[in-house]
Amino acid sequence: MAEPDFTILTPNAMLGYGYRADHFWHGIEHYRPAAIIVDSGSTDAGPYKLGMNKMTCSREAYLRDLGPMLEACFHFGVKVLIGSAGGDGSNAHVAEMLSFVEEIARDKGYSFKVATITNDLSRALIHQRLAGGHCSPCGPVADLTAGDVDDAVTIVAQMGAEPFQAALRGDPDIVLGGRAYDPAAFAAFCLNRGVAPGVAWHMGKIMECGGICAVPKGRSMVARMQRDAFELTPLSPLEKCTPVSVAAHTLYEKTRPDRLPGPGGVLHLDTASYEQCADGRTVRVAGARFVPTPVYQVKLEGVARLGHRTIFIGGVRDPILIAQIDAFLEAVRTYIQKLFPALDQSDNCRLIYHVYGRNGVMGPLEPTAHDADAALPHELGILGEVVAPTQALSYAIANNVRTSLLHFPYEGQLATTGNFASPLSPQEQDAGAVFRFSVYHLVDLQPGEETSLFPVTVHHLQNNNNNGPQDKDTSSRLTDAQRTAFATDKPADIPETPVSPGPVRMRDIANVVRSKNSGPFELTLDIMFSSAAKFERVRRADVLTNDVIQRLYGVAASDILVNMYFEPALAWKCTIKRPWAQGSIGERDTLGTQQHAPLLSVLVPAEDSTEAAT
Repeated sequence: MAEPDFTILTPNAMLGYGYRADHFWHGIEHYRPAAIIVDSGSTDAGPYKLGMNKMTCSREAYLRDLGPMLEACFHFGVKVLIGSAGGDGSNAHVAEMLSFVEEIARDKGYSFKVATITNDLSRALIHQRLAGGHCSPCGPVADLTAGDVDDAVTIVAQMGAEPFQAALRGDPDIVLGGRAYDPAAFAAFCLNRGVAPGVAWHMGKIMECGGICAVPKGRSMVARMQRDAFELTPLSPLEKCTPVSVAAHTLYEKTRPDRLPGPGGVLHLDTASYEQCADGRTVRVAGARFVPTPVYQVKLEGVARLGHRTIFIGGVRDPILIAQIDAFLEAVRTYIQKLFPALDQSDNCRLIYHVYGRNGVMGPLEPTAHDADAALPHELGILGEVVAPTQALSYAIANNVRTSLLHFPYEGQLATTGNFASPLSPQEQDAGAVFRFSVYHLVDLQPGEETSLFPVTVHHLQNNNNNGPQDKDTSSRLTDAQRTAFATDKPADIPETPVSPGPVRMRDIANVVRSKNSGPFELTLDIMFSSAAKFERVRRADVLTNDVIQRLYGVAASDILVNMYFEPALAWKCTIKRPWAQGSIGERDTLGTQQHAPLLSVLVPAEDSTEAAT
């Protein structure tokens, strides 16, 4: 096999989220990619997509993003690969994504050979593997039961690279994949062309998020692939990749940055290297290893319906009521429980208050919620969430709760006309069905099933208003001004901010402090530094111990899954169990993006002059 040397273009981190057409066409014309590959799936939005058969984005958004991609496919001969079609990657959404491609091809006169990959893993097979002890939790979740399998509205399996490899061997123009491990389509294309497995999977892990690893964070990225290394270049001329920004991306949404498990193996990043290239915008990456597991496993994702949700929202400005808000809210709860005895007696009939201005964002993780010395807010926003088995019961309870909040008495009350400022009319809002991830488990596959359980179907789209190769149009889609901008615009320099040698807060020494889901049952916290000196100062200070995390977030030691420093990214990572199931009843932060705030105030002591000198 010839030494591989080709490029892959990713227009954005999620099909349907949009990208700049000039950046895209610059990538097509300047880099001549062999493939456009984009991921379309995520559990970030919660379980509702599987439960309600909803796509992540609108039909219009998918058609908009697909348009230039299919134009490049037809006119420039660039293959297009899409993973996890529609968001959840269900068979229904693979078919719907195919209909979008058919619509564009019909309107534009394109002819394509399209391969679709669906999921053929039946519940009977899952029951069989479960009974044989071949299912295990994926993360901090309970063991799978037969009831979980039966009660799930939909179950999908996250395919690896093998089904995409099988589809590509038929030389299609376009591959539309069902639910897939996010890097799988990227890795498959590279593995079929002789790229080393560790390199292929490492590139896929980074490229499936588009330009997120660029500085500043961007959308579109190209990767130049070789057998033992790859190079990343953002398509925006105002962005650049750095060794630290690329290394740091392996922290994103992951339990830990040095071990990334997936179908069939684990990506080891201990030996990965990151080198800045001469252009100052490109980073060369090498050295990752993909270690196969003894048993090939895929992740199952399934959701169960819990009931129906009704919400209401309002504000409290009266300082007399704010001072006793907890007692007031619980008094209303007790009163409503007498009217509806089933309330709060089970998971599918519950009242939850979200009190914004106190702990609405972090809930039980909020360190200041019960701080006696914390100043009272001048106003509170209260979101009431009522889940019940039926829409009618959910509405009835919510209506009674809201009117009770409006009129219930409290100690020292002076305002006798009402306690609750409602911005909406009608005051109660139907929020639809509510679900939970009930199946989030690994299932063992037998040899060959990694391909056979994900069958490939070929579709030939023939349109009569084109006559083949002579209709190919490879002329430039860029204006002269756009070409000039790509040749002359440069990323802005990011000056290093000096830090006082005295005591400083984390917000004044770190350049990234963030939180994010790592799947539906974990929350991961990242702190990154712009220099080795700042990183080492914090590491020496030892101010991010498990004891500190327990104090800041009110979690038990057993809830802390990972607490480590990762030198290649000049970063610290901590992953904890999520205190509530993502996207289900009681959700406060669906994507987990606002749980980092307590870290901002961690005090880093004064720098030791002796240690600093070394």
